Amino acid sequence: MSKTFDALMKAEAIKKQQDIGLKPPDLGLHPKRYPPKKLNGSSTMVEEYYRMKLRIEAATGYKTIKALVFSSSQQSEGTSTVVMSFAKVVASAGESVLLVDANLRSPSLHQAFNLEQNRGLSDLLQGKSSVIDVIKKTQVPNLSLITCGSTHSNPFALFLTDSIDAILASIKEQAVWVLFDAPPLNSYNDAISLSMKTDGVVLVVEAEKTRWEVAQKVRRQLDEGGIRILGAILNRRRMYIPDWAYNRL
Repeated sequence: MSKTFDALMKAEAIKKQQDIGLKPPDLGLHPKRYPPKKLNGSSTMVEEYYRMKLRIEAATGYKTIKALVFSSSQQSEGTSTVVMSFAKVVASAGESVLLVDANLRSPSLHQAFNLEQNRGLSDLLQGKSSVIDVIKKTQVPNLSLITCGSTHSNPFALFLTDSIDAILASIKEQAVWVLFDAPPLNSYNDAISLSMKTDGVVLVVEAEKTRWEVAQKVRRQLDEGGIRILGAILNRRRMYIPDWAYNRL
């Protein structure tokens, strides 16, 4: 993964103003399976997310439970949108998914699913609620959500609580896929602390916005923490030539 990351980062440095991206390594051949076609979003988008699912499964050794953190280097790169889209694709394949809004500073998943914000992760971390109490059903089959919960003056302190390991272990028992929507890595330490206790991080990189130096800083932070980068998604990419032409490249 690090070699792939380095190659892409160097390419971006040379191109200066062009996109950067990180694709998961070639992890071997997998049977070509597809999720149900009745899923919102373009067929290309669904296919890419499903391909990412297969590669993450291989990268994590096909573990029964996969706990992943989705984050970005800076604000407004579309992390929440990406993790929701990925969650829906996985759920459409018939596997249970639990989304966790761990962005206690700027939560948004409760709005996206039209659910109440209160009684969520922050309440769980403070010992005010149990795991079962904070899990909310969504309108998407196989997909549940733990909202951010009540506001807290020091969100990072909640991720340092002595009971965090037991709480995360209990959360992981609730679904096959547990996906955390975390705040930006360069802005807060929340995502780093949480990532140390999961299977790894999926980075969201906004096309034509995230600078090479910023992405490298994030990579160093994760390396220093011994955190595994499972891959990255180039978000909001603009297609300057038709899809069919890209598919032939």
